[in-house]
Amino acid sequence: MENTFVQNQCLSCGGAIENPEYKNCPHCGTLLDEVQAKINQRNKNIELCHNCGSPVTYNIEKQQFSCDYCHSTFTPQSEKDLDRVVFEADNLIPFQVPKGLAKKRFFEWLIKGNNVPNDILDRMDNIQLEQVYVPYMGANIVYEGSWGAEIGYNRSETYTHYETREGKKGEKYSEPVTRTRTVVDWNHHSDVFSGHTHKSFLVNSELKGSVAEFMKKVGDLIFSADTKPFDQHYTAGTRQLKISPDKVSESLRSVRDIAQEEANKTVLRLLPGDKKKNATVTKLSYKLTSHYTYVPFWKITYKYEGVDYIVLVTAAKNEKIELDGSKPVSQNDTKIEKRMILSGRIGLLASVFGFLMTLFDVIPNAGPFWAVVVAAGIIVWIFFAIKRALFHRGNRKNLKKILAEHQEYLELSNKYPQ
Repeated sequence: MENTFVQNQCLSCGGAIENPEYKNCPHCGTLLDEVQAKINQRNKNIELCHNCGSPVTYNIEKQQFSCDYCHSTFTPQSEKDLDRVVFEADNLIPFQVPKGLAKKRFFEWLIKGNNVPNDILDRMDNIQLEQVYVPYMGANIVYEGSWGAEIGYNRSETYTHYETREGKKGEKYSEPVTRTRTVVDWNHHSDVFSGHTHKSFLVNSELKGSVAEFMKKVGDLIFSADTKPFDQHYTAGTRQLKISPDKVSESLRSVRDIAQEEANKTVLRLLPGDKKKNATVTKLSYKLTSHYTYVPFWKITYKYEGVDYIVLVTAAKNEKIELDGSKPVSQNDTKIEKRMILSGRIGLLASVFGFLMTLFDVIPNAGPFWAVVVAAGIIVWIFFAIKRALFHRGNRKNLKKILAEHQEYLELSNKYPQ
């Protein structure tokens, strides 16, 4: 009687496994090592270390991820819990820019730019200033490692060169001539290096688009010397944006790349010799110290012709105030500018056309005519470019004059002189 009892079966397809040493099912190809299968499944999607951002692997026995780079460990549950973590600020920068100074700088910023309406100061209304704290993660990265490179040192050496000369009777002979040349001696060198860098990250996901880009650009303000330990006394009456776990995780992932980039820069500065090639960071380690800081901003909102506009003003440093936001544009001035741009482009196009006609001699003996077209087109283009510049300059000069007579601005200027 045929023995139908199967001692080893594939858990995936049920096929018989005759050879116990098979690593994969001969019928469906499934990996037979259950432990290894679970490890592969966990490692299929690359996980990143919460501490340094390096890829990590899953240890099935310890039921946790481990990082070979910084030796951190964390469990799958802690990975899920990261999204539910409520981060608290470690410190903050108290408002250094008073409300009046912020408003004064707002007026000065408002009249700058092209095609700003001449009646902007008279017709805008409902100006509101709000104190807002925006969260940043400050990363202090200390790194060290070793490098290797081929280093070349220049040296001068003399050599003898034989030149052929001709005697008085026409006979030719060789005469030795001593010359000097520069040669490079190449040798492999290696050494250690160390350094540190600071980097700030915007860790809020509510801010989008140009607002977020402005916040990232001014992020170096978190390293102000005026940083204080977090105290709700400073945040009373202000709005605080939340620290977003996804932005924290994203920032931590980028730290390793930043350390690598800074290490490469440090090595290039340290390399000796006159020439170098194949410079490589052979070993790199770093330590991250991070803290969460609330950075102050003034949010200014105003209306012009029924439309809302928003402006952001940095408030961390009194001596360095940056502004960014939206402002209205005069439709009439924009139309005038567009006509001047179009006229200038027509002149430029005419000069290009005349140049091509001259270059390929499309019409024989018409070269002088096309040369005149080229010159005239360039003159027209330059004329309207200058006219546009004078147009904008005149508008800004007029707005500056209006601002100088604006009553509220005069009061703020007296209180906050330059």
